[in-house]
Amino acid sequence: MKNVRTKLALYTLGGAIAITAGSVLAKDSRSELFKKPDNRVVFLEQGWDREKRAIFYQTSQGSRMLPYEWFLKLEQAKGPIKLSDPANMRKMGYLVDERSAANPDRLPVGFAKDVDPIKGDAIGLTCAACHTGQLQYRGKKIRIDGGQSLGDLEQLQNAILASLSATLEDNKKFKRFSNNVIGRSASVAARGELLNKVKFYRDWWQARIERSRGITPHGPSRTDAFTIIANEVTCWSLAIPENCVTAAAPVQFPFLWNTPDFNWVQYNSSVHSPLGRNVGEVTGVFAEMEIATDGSITSSANINNLYDLEALLTELQAPEWPEDILGPIDRNLADQGSAIFADKCVSCHTEDPQPRTAPNAFGQTFAKVNFDTPLSELKTDSTTALSFATRRAFPGAFTPAAQALGAIGPDGKAPVATLLAISGSTIISEFFTTGDVLRAPIEYLGYRESLSPTIAQITTYKARPLNGVAFTAPYLHNGSVASMYELLLPPNERLKTFYVGNPAFDPVHLGYSTKRTPNAVLLDTAALGNGNSGHEFGTDLTHDERMAVIEYIKTLK
Repeated sequence: MKNVRTKLALYTLGGAIAITAGSVLAKDSRSELFKKPDNRVVFLEQGWDREKRAIFYQTSQGSRMLPYEWFLKLEQAKGPIKLSDPANMRKMGYLVDERSAANPDRLPVGFAKDVDPIKGDAIGLTCAACHTGQLQYRGKKIRIDGGQSLGDLEQLQNAILASLSATLEDNKKFKRFSNNVIGRSASVAARGELLNKVKFYRDWWQARIERSRGITPHGPSRTDAFTIIANEVTCWSLAIPENCVTAAAPVQFPFLWNTPDFNWVQYNSSVHSPLGRNVGEVTGVFAEMEIATDGSITSSANINNLYDLEALLTELQAPEWPEDILGPIDRNLADQGSAIFADKCVSCHTEDPQPRTAPNAFGQTFAKVNFDTPLSELKTDSTTALSFATRRAFPGAFTPAAQALGAIGPDGKAPVATLLAISGSTIISEFFTTGDVLRAPIEYLGYRESLSPTIAQITTYKARPLNGVAFTAPYLHNGSVASMYELLLPPNERLKTFYVGNPAFDPVHLGYSTKRTPNAVLLDTAALGNGNSGHEFGTDLTHDERMAVIEYIKTLK
């Protein structure tokens, strides 16, 4: 798919005319739309009521994977059970709550209908698909809003491709699908048109998967976000195949509480503007984007909804340890751990009140995140940081903008970081010019100045505050250390391989079970990008001292 308009036109097949193209939920009727959530799930107090939670779960950010009705009507590759069946979605690590008026089709958490009266409705991902966690302990499920999902993006993509392929290869499967989408009385010509559209999507998904395939499976809770976003912009949308690279630098989905207040975001502190980060994020997860020859961009990124979602995150609080479920905190032991934490950890992982930046031109201050520890001292896997910092690509239609920045070198290439900045700023600028602008541009930008990261900060990883970190295993930026206890061990004593995807929680060592389950994926720390070395802070502690630190970490909120 080079011409995105062709793909957009395909959504009209079977698409219902939308009542509104705005936010998913009308503010004046939200109170009638919500039903009591599944009582088998424990929702911790994190500053959101169930209405705000539902808005976060199903508000579209402009991601468009498939025509909406197709997602509901496609079958799994093997057998007649639907692709969207809750058991199938859960098998891939996604959460499915009870049906409600706000979610009548029982979409998984983080799957959203993108409403468009011209292009037709589409199914896409929103923030919650990757940033909503859930632990299991002694028969109870504990929801962690803003935590890491155990969703497996690769499994999802492969399942969609397999479904489309099987629909084309099996006449009975295609007949059932076409009957459900265009009706039993549809003409031969209409069925032929539908068949061609399914072929189109099959080919699009095949190409999408191939250009960003990982060296090893990324598995649950991880993806190589930087590589995928850069491939979608510089390889696919700029139509320069040689700009594509293999996805070899997976990172753990980060947890989101406090992040709207940080002065720099991303693991490598590469972005100052949350809106810029979010536009890049939706570009990586299936936003429609077309770059014209003059460098202008057409994008389905929903700037207003991205702003609303970010504003909602300002209310999100870190989860507090539920002592009635996971066991009481030993306060005496936690006090011992507090002293050790102050000695070994707090110089990097600041605690409240966090240090703040000086007021900027708009009078705003932000929480400082620490990115002062160089990789030579940190010693964690460098693949993510260095691949982003050193990757270069041909600028294509972005050449004038890149030249104006003096970014093009003798090789005719520019830093990918620069090209991504051009892409994001162009999408945002064009929205301010022609979009449905509801507030002052500087408000969308969070009253932030235009700042560029230093080479030093994008070649290391930030150390953020650790409130709520008890619920965010596996650890390190790439999720290569199974538990908090292991993170306090010398690197040569940490697990070399372990399974990821088992939601059973270990409240003693602060980690998920590493036992194999049917859909768990083996993480091999010897593979490129998966290294579990480094972070040798506190690794000289005794067993009792480690347990004291862990008990203290449970108190951080």
